[in-house]
Amino acid sequence: MKNYRKKNLNVMSVNTLTLILAIIFLTIGFNIQEKFSFYGTFLTEVFIVLLPAVLIAKTGNFKEVLKLKKTSATNILLSFLVIILAYPVILLLNGIFLSLISNFVEYKNFPMEIMLQKVPILNYLIFMCIVPAICEEIFFRGTLTNAYSVYGSKFAIAMSAIVFALFHFDIQNFVAPLLLGLLFSTLIEITGSIYPAIIAHFVNNVIAVFTARYVNDGLFKFLSGTKISREIGSLQLFIIILLMIISIFSIILIRIIFKKMKENSLQNKEVRIRYRDVEAIDFFNFVPIIALLILYFIYHYIVF
Repeated sequence: MKNYRKKNLNVMSVNTLTLILAIIFLTIGFNIQEKFSFYGTFLTEVFIVLLPAVLIAKTGNFKEVLKLKKTSATNILLSFLVIILAYPVILLLNGIFLSLISNFVEYKNFPMEIMLQKVPILNYLIFMCIVPAICEEIFFRGTLTNAYSVYGSKFAIAMSAIVFALFHFDIQNFVAPLLLGLLFSTLIEITGSIYPAIIAHFVNNVIAVFTARYVNDGLFKFLSGTKISREIGSLQLFIIILLMIISIFSIILIRIIFKKMKENSLQNKEVRIRYRDVEAIDFFNFVPIIALLILYFIYHYIVF
């Protein structure tokens, strides 16, 4: 039992830390990001996300908590492919969600404003792609999923994804982080390593940056000029139909890839099947997360 506890962080401690960091992020982090732009993002990611995650992970078995384990090159490449295939699915579901909430809140295109700043692309690759991929995976997929796993892997995957989405404090950017959180956690669960999730997170951020800066405008102009778009009479509807078709094939391929990754991990003994009792969920441990949820809606009410 003593050795077992070392492998899992205390749920209340992790949730309390998450709430404290969320408050710091809202009060200090946002101001730092606004004042120092890209360097502000680096400071907040490292000092508000990464360092606290490392410190609390050291209270347990560090490598076990953060899943700092080797994985095969095949799994890394397949993770790369999974996030590319998942991108249209996430675009579709996020777009549908945005269409629904646009009836209740005024849409503000904050992410696009950030993406279109006239600065070297290297700034984006470092401060918006590499740094968040490492820092956020260490915290949200490392410490959180480790603590929550005492309630079962499915609960850990779902709950860590919800907290990840809440931590963005943007109702317009809730569905995408939620789905990405589910995907990244699943990669860790299948491979037993955090590295595929970091790679997938990095690739997703790169795709987002490059499409926003170099692809979207030209693509929308091209699609609006097609015959089928004119026949449908709505570019938005045409894009939704197109994404739905692509998403069906993407989901099928992702399921096949997940199966292949799982087989590959078992063959290489990257994932050891462990049978253990799953603890009953203690809702008292999630009082800080309830407070985070309340804070989320208060912030949303003030900003939007």
